[in-house]
Order: sequence, then C-alpha cells, then structure tokens
Amino acid sequence: MIRLITLLVTLSVGLSSTEEAPSTNESQPIASLEVDITPSGMNPPSEVQQSSVAYVYPNEDAAIGAFRFAEEMEFYHADSIVDIHQRLMSELPSDYVPPLELTKCGKKACSAGKLWKRAEENRKADAHDLAGADLLRALAKRGIEVDFVEKCKQSLIRTFDNIKRQRERESREAEEEAKMEKRRAEEEEAMEEARLRKEAYEKDWTTFIEGLKVNKEVEIGEDGNPVTMNGVGIEQVVAPFVGGDYEGTIAVLKKIPGNLKGETVLLIEARCHEIKGNYGGALQSAGTLIQKTASYEKWEAGSPRMLAVTLGANAAMQLGHSDKALKFYQTVLKFDPDQEQCRKQYRGLKKVIKHLKNAEEQIQKGYNKAASGFIDECLSAMRGLDVDSPLFRSKIQLKLCTILANMDKAEEALTHCDKAVAAREDESVPVSDSIKKEAYLTRGDALIQDMDYDEAVSDYRSAFDLVPDGAEEKRELHMKLQQAMRQQEDWNGGKKDHFYNEHRGFPDGKPPERDHVKILQLPVNLEEHSKEIKCSWVKKQFKKLVRKYHPDKYKGNKKRAARKFKEVTDSKGHLSEVWGC
Repeated sequence: MIRLITLLVTLSVGLSSTEEAPSTNESQPIASLEVDITPSGMNPPSEVQQSSVAYVYPNEDAAIGAFRFAEEMEFYHADSIVDIHQRLMSELPSDYVPPLELTKCGKKACSAGKLWKRAEENRKADAHDLAGADLLRALAKRGIEVDFVEKCKQSLIRTFDNIKRQRERESREAEEEAKMEKRRAEEEEAMEEARLRKEAYEKDWTTFIEGLKVNKEVEIGEDGNPVTMNGVGIEQVVAPFVGGDYEGTIAVLKKIPGNLKGETVLLIEARCHEIKGNYGGALQSAGTLIQKTASYEKWEAGSPRMLAVTLGANAAMQLGHSDKALKFYQTVLKFDPDQEQCRKQYRGLKKVIKHLKNAEEQIQKGYNKAASGFIDECLSAMRGLDVDSPLFRSKIQLKLCTILANMDKAEEALTHCDKAVAAREDESVPVSDSIKKEAYLTRGDALIQDMDYDEAVSDYRSAFDLVPDGAEEKRELHMKLQQAMRQQEDWNGGKKDHFYNEHRGFPDGKPPERDHVKILQLPVNLEEHSKEIKCSWVKKQFKKLVRKYHPDKYKGNKKRAARKFKEVTDSKGHLSEVWGC
C-alpha cells in the first residue's frame, strides 16, 4: 500500500521551466499540486520519497485532476486522493468556473446523491475516470452523512480496483502486440532463410543441368546403335529440358514406358512436374526414382537421388501427404543411417506434422486460440527444413489467417494472408489456379471480417476468374461475390434510386450504412447510457485508434492503415454529431 507523506502545494498559472505538462493535454494548467509519496513501511521515508504533480487544466475541475493523478501514478489510496482533491479545489483561481456538465444535473447543481448515482452508471459503463471524478465531487459536498461518506469511499475503492484490472487488460494487450511484432519479425527471418535454402536448391539443379550439357555421350548398344527408350533417345529428353521447354520435355517423356525410365530421366520428369505445379506427378516420379536407386552406398548431398528426396518431400507436403514426405527421409536413413541432412529433416518434419495435427484437432473442437498456438509452433519448427518452401509455408499461413480472423484478430490474420497470397502470386514459382484461388478466397473471407468490402470483392473476383466455366464451384463463387458486392454497396453508399433521390434529401444517393460503434470498438450497449458517457467513450477510442492506425506509425499494411484511419475519423464525426458531443 502506498500512503501520502506530505502535500507540498505549488500554485501556478503556468508550469515552471523544468516541468512539462502530461502529453494528454497540451494546454497550460490553471493549477498544479506537488505531491510527495512513498511506499508504506519504508524507513526513513525521505530515502524513498518520490515527487509528482497533480494538474488541473482548462475545461476541467479539481476532481478530474485528482483522479488523473491517482490513475497515472497508480496511487490508489482513497483518503489521500480525497485530500488531494480538496487541496486542488482550494487552490483553483477564484474566478474559475468549470464546465457546467461536470457539476450540473439538469438545471441545478448536482447533489451528492445524484453524483453517486451518476458515478455508478459510469462505473458500470467502464467509464472509470468519470466515475472516480464524480465520487470525489460527491465526497466534497458539505453536510453529507457518515454512512454516505463510507459508501462513496467504498465505491471509489471499487473504481480503483476496476482501473487496476483495466490496466492489466491493457498490459495484456500490449504483450499481445509485442508478441505479434516478434512473430512478424521471426516470420520475416524465416522467409529469408527459406529463400536462401531455395537458392541453394536451385543451385544444385543448375549444377545438374550443366552436367547434362557437358555429358553428351550416348550409350551404344550391342548392335552398335544408340540405346533408346521405346525409340526415344536420352538426348531427345535432355535437349528440351536444358532449353527450358518443360511442356515439350513432358510430351517426350510420355512416349517412354515407366519401366524404361532411368535415374536421369525420372529426375528430369520430376523436375518438370514440379516447375509446372503438378505436385502429384512430381511425387510419383521422385518416388519411383528413389525405389530404383535405393542402395547401401553413401547418399551424397547434391546427388540426383538426394535432389529427388528433397523434391519428393516438398511435393508430398504441398499435397498434404505428410506421411509420404516422411517416407522419403526414412528410406534414406534405412540405407544410410549416418546421413546427417536427412536425419535433421526427418526429426524436424515429425515436429511440424505433430503440431499441424494438434492444430487441426483444436480447430475441429472450435478452440481457435489453442489452434493458433500450435500453428505458431509449427511455423517455428519449419525453420531450417527443406520443406519450408514459400509455397508450403503459405498453406500454414492461410490456416493461421482463418483461425485469427475467427478470433477477431483481423490485423494479424491479414498479415499472414497477404504473405500467403504474395507467395502464390510469385511468378518464379508456378502454381495451379486452384492453389491461387484458395489464397484469394481465404483472404477475401478475412477481409469481410475486417469490413474491407472493396478489397474482399477484388479477391473474390480474382478467385471467381480462376474457376473454369461450367464448374459447380463457379456458381457458388458467383453467389459469394454477389453478396460481397451488396455489402460493398451498403458500406460505401452513393447508389441512386427512387428511395434516395433529391426529393428525399439524398441528392448524392443512398448514404453509407456503417456500424460506427463497431468501427470505434465501443461497448455494444453504449446507446443505453448518458450523453456524457457516450461522448467520453467516443473521445477515448478515437484517440486510441488514430494513434494505432496513423499511416506514418503503422507497421503493417499501409493501405489498410490509411483506410482504418479514415473510417475511425468518419465514425467519430458521425457519432459526435448524432450524440451531440
């Protein structure tokens, strides 16, 4: 418990040169009270004494100044704050008149009883600063009974308790914000690591292709003629492949029976399928190659069969066949237990699969928070793995996007969705239309949750365009797109029809239909409270949100920040006008 030691009063119309007004109010205070406080039980007090100042600004009264001091200093001692309030009142300029809405209830000055009732209403509406100030005003009234004084002090203590809990909530929110920032930084690092691993993987392929260019020897059969595979020579496969004609290579490979395909041909086939985004074909070709070349000879990093292991495991994970991905590494370790690269990949992949399985179980149960924790662990476990390709990571990011959107964490959800969409739009990694469509749909759903109907319509339209004409899914997506367009129209307004023409007072068309309470994150039952409470909430939330979404300070998507900043500003203006703030 903190107790008041001394009150040293220093009155000034302005501040001394060494003092600065709190950032909450830029105007000069009309009074200030220096307060020395010290932790209870410490001796001698002078060794731990701390000094701070309570201020009263224009358009305030002493009650607001005293309660603000208690809140800022976390000095929750009822009798001491009552004393500070009384001293601040006595030091106000004699000709100063505080705003009437602070002290008047209707046309008359508020009685102690009405102040207490108003304080209780404010406290129930979580407007604890207003409640505390009213209780101090009530306690300052002359001639009130002892029982009433005790009741007001007990309410003041409850208000302090509510303030402390509110601070704890804000602290938890700050911790969540810090965690989100840390996750964002870790994600950036992981993406960079994945990019570097992809570069190393591509470098191995470049070495393999250069080897094909150099080694142009053709195997000669016993009859003295070049050996062919059902009439197709190896050079007919290699030539289009090294030239980057993957469609042509696949066309040639189709002429060769599976039992005639050797290590080089199978690896080329797997690579062509991977580049074209046909992960099923890549998986099959890589698996066949591993079966044909499996032996107890050392499995060298960068060798054709090790390239096939990485390619096959990646393809399996893209398709969601984690068991098949593990099997590639298990095969290597069966024949070469000392293969360090595969051992590391195998152990890491088992962790990833375990976390994914746990996440899916939690999602099925509706436990989104628990699921998000497992997904976070999954993303962390993926670091350093060959399967940590931007494309596979995008599958996890989309899953996390959906989970977070369901938890009303649109900001964090869209961060993951944006990265997933970017990975699937990367032209250097060809993907099928169905994979791109999945990303647009998932982000579109998250954007609807964030009330960003313009961007949601854009994503739904992109998904719609990727579905072949005549497909059943096309009709379903069309309905989804139409619904989003109706929401977009209501949100933006402006539509002109016979209901909203110039004769009805809407020359610019239908006015926007927006949930201004939701935009400002106000209590859903705020309409039930007094004008003072509503206006206090609007002011508080406006300050909080414009600070958060200021485009110069927002660390996420700048376009989203600008949109949110404008929406918050518009909603504040609308509610202030409607509620007479």
